[in-house]
Amino acid sequence: MAEITGIRIKQKVHVTRLENQDDWYQASVQDITDDELLISIPTNKTNPLVLERDDHLTISFVTEDAKYEFNTRVIGRRYDNIPMYALTPPAEYKRVQLRQFVRISALLDILCAEMPVEGKDPVFTKCCGLDISAGGIQLLHKKNFAVNTKLILKIMVPFKKEKVCLELSGVVVRTWLEENRKMYKVAVQFTDISPRQQDLIVRYTIMRMSEQRRFY
Repeated sequence: MAEITGIRIKQKVHVTRLENQDDWYQASVQDITDDELLISIPTNKTNPLVLERDDHLTISFVTEDAKYEFNTRVIGRRYDNIPMYALTPPAEYKRVQLRQFVRISALLDILCAEMPVEGKDPVFTKCCGLDISAGGIQLLHKKNFAVNTKLILKIMVPFKKEKVCLELSGVVVRTWLEENRKMYKVAVQFTDISPRQQDLIVRYTIMRMSEQRRFY
């Protein structure tokens, strides 16, 4: 067996037809050889993705470092305890760009501070995150920040086994009153975020979308 760089056995992947990228299905990698990539039958909830030989697909997956996509083609069916599709191995990977990342609703614990003047320490207050993407976040805060206010954020991102604290800086792009709660919604664009931090947020958004699909 020749392991393909970037993807591994038991990797969770998302699968869609190349010509219809609105419908995504989940599968897992079962085996990898020089000639074939074997995946379980992709499903969306309980609906299987029915494929024929020579169907063209796009597959996306997330590693600890990034989110990647590649195109592939169905070359047959296999059976080894479970039914599987045999695909052509990926010729190349495409790293997904920031603008393609989606925003996901999520209640997140956050510490927020205005960027202090040089020599001063930031003063953090607790607030709540309402949604997040790799490009920015929406806060619920008691303060009405002015547009272009620079913020420091400590965001607790909950994964299944641990919480990861991301310390990011951002700038306020919009603020409006949430009348029912007498607090302010604050849209913040990240201004200093590393690829590693972006990828952690992407992993979290994909995890949340997967959980929501299972729930509904």
